[in-house]
Amino acid sequence: MAMQKKHVIIAAVAAAAVLAVLIFAMAHDRQDPAADLPGFEITGSTDLDGNIFVSFVYTKNIIMFDGKGNIVWSKHEDVPDGIHAGYWDFKKHVIGGEIYYSYHDQNIYADHYGLPGYAPGERVILDSDFREVKRITFEQSDTVGKGHLLDGHDFLLIDLDHYILSGYIKDTVDNVPGYEKSSVVYSYLQEVENGEAVWDWRSIDYPELYSLTVTDAVATANDFGNLQTDAPDYVHFNAMRLNGGGDLVCSFRHLNTIMCLDRGKDTDQIKWKLSGNADEFGLSVDQKTSSQHYVTVDGDTVGAFDNHNISGKTRLVSYKIDTESMELKEFEERIVPGKFSSACGSQQKIKEETYMIGWGNAENDQICFSVYDFASDRELMSMKLANPDNFTYRCAYYA
Repeated sequence: MAMQKKHVIIAAVAAAAVLAVLIFAMAHDRQDPAADLPGFEITGSTDLDGNIFVSFVYTKNIIMFDGKGNIVWSKHEDVPDGIHAGYWDFKKHVIGGEIYYSYHDQNIYADHYGLPGYAPGERVILDSDFREVKRITFEQSDTVGKGHLLDGHDFLLIDLDHYILSGYIKDTVDNVPGYEKSSVVYSYLQEVENGEAVWDWRSIDYPELYSLTVTDAVATANDFGNLQTDAPDYVHFNAMRLNGGGDLVCSFRHLNTIMCLDRGKDTDQIKWKLSGNADEFGLSVDQKTSSQHYVTVDGDTVGAFDNHNISGKTRLVSYKIDTESMELKEFEERIVPGKFSSACGSQQKIKEETYMIGWGNAENDQICFSVYDFASDRELMSMKLANPDNFTYRCAYYA
């Protein structure tokens, strides 16, 4: 019995030692959560109760900060040298009172048609404890097979079995005016409910869009003759939101257009176009966007992060519109002097004149996000990257 007791004591001591090592390791991880993340520096602080979500274009890193700039949670994955792949569009979802998170996991082996702005992969859903719940790809439809990879630009979670997906598809079409055949990359959106595709939208079904393509951001966007590329990205979808009527409001960067799509129809789905060469709201040249990213919808007000590649001066814009009379009721722009983002980026109004701004591919400095108070024209908090080439996709705030 004495020997058995001794063995029990030794086992207990060993178990306690292992537990102590594990606790130390966990504490060490918490003390240095940025060990594997890209180098950065946080300047300033806020009194915001929510969190800031940061995702990167070319590295598999996502970070959640609190309002003081402390890391709450992060995820890092090594990728082979010479490979550019990211975790895009890290965000928070609240469904029926339950919190979920999601991000896009780019597949490093998938064909991205030579486009730096296309990241084929899967949407990863996490529970409130950051445990993986599911991975999502396209469902079977007349356009794609089950399992076809998504694009990483945006994703809407309505509930765990109901969501709206985005993708880019390369195909040869015969409906581009003036061309017998053209190879293009087009936007494909799909709504899935309980494992079935219940609605979708394809930009190639609307040949009138071909003439609206601009080259503010990419010179080959309208190369329908395929003289320089066999993958002209002629619309470049990058964001979507549901409005109060359940329609889908989307940003198309290479059309300089924000477009509303009717989820209740299988054809004739475009309800209106805001900005671009087919603007229907009477915008002046100075009010129109150029290569915009992100879109927000608040009642009858539509907002966007306007990269404004045509001028090299990025701005935040908002449009109060009347969709019955098709009139612009009010236009506002906000500018942070000296800032230009040639791609990616995001903007959100947090409160009054305080905005969360993700600078994407910032050209003039290494600041990747700012919490900015336009009332005092003051940057409250910012994140500066050690390597500006490792730019962020989207930086968003969630309360």
